[in-house]
Amino acid sequence: MNDLDPGWLRSFAAIAQTGSVTRAAERVHRTQSAVSTQLQQLEATVGVRLVERSTRALALTPEGERFLPHALQLLELQAQARAAVRSAAETTVLRVGLSEYFAPQRLAELLGLLRDAAPGARYELLWSGSAALERLWAAGEIDLAVVTSAAPLAGAQLLRREPLAWVASGAFAAALSQPVPLVLLGPDCPVRGIALAAIARLGKTHRVQLTCTGSQAAVAAIRAGWGVGCLNQSAVPADLDVLTRQDPKRWPSPGRLPFYLLARPAARPVARALADWAR
Repeated sequence: MNDLDPGWLRSFAAIAQTGSVTRAAERVHRTQSAVSTQLQQLEATVGVRLVERSTRALALTPEGERFLPHALQLLELQAQARAAVRSAAETTVLRVGLSEYFAPQRLAELLGLLRDAAPGARYELLWSGSAALERLWAAGEIDLAVVTSAAPLAGAQLLRREPLAWVASGAFAAALSQPVPLVLLGPDCPVRGIALAAIARLGKTHRVQLTCTGSQAAVAAIRAGWGVGCLNQSAVPADLDVLTRQDPKRWPSPGRLPFYLLARPAARPVARALADWAR
């Protein structure tokens, strides 16, 4: 077998991960024709077809499935070899801020994605409210941010919109004649504004029972039976009751929560990987 060009491996891995030559070309910063040519060169070198092509989609052949982990390992070894001779002063430092509402139940998976998107980088990660992250972005103190906002942000990419739901603990039981106790974040939180507007539209009497400074504190309070909370789909823990699903007429969804991506040039490879993952 002849030598395997790392560029071929990189294009093959991008095709396998995105399922598309077009998206793979965007990820590796090459034209579609260049990526297709590199795949053909790789297949000619290994002597087997690695990708099945159809008019609708791309899929790995059984040989491609077996080859993929080896390709990824070779690319990782190459990254490690470069990092071994790079001085500490040359190490890229990426400052990343993530909204507390952005897939907290999948945080470990998200951190793995960040590591793999820039293997040679060192990260400074801030998990915080969107208002604080927007201030840091405006001050030039972070390189990439995922935030929620009631209105579109200038220069930001819309990542996704997630449905919101009313949630409570299984032990929570409020009398219908009493105002609904709410557990929400502070005035800067977009979810708070959406929730209060929605419950007012429903005509439910209510009171803000507890205001928290972090989403995990709010989740803990909801678990403890302090009241009803409002969370987006990917932030709802499995142990909470989703009132919107159990009783949609009384507790309809308050709406959708948009997530926006802000990225500076140094963080663009990470931003592309994050956008693919969010889709």
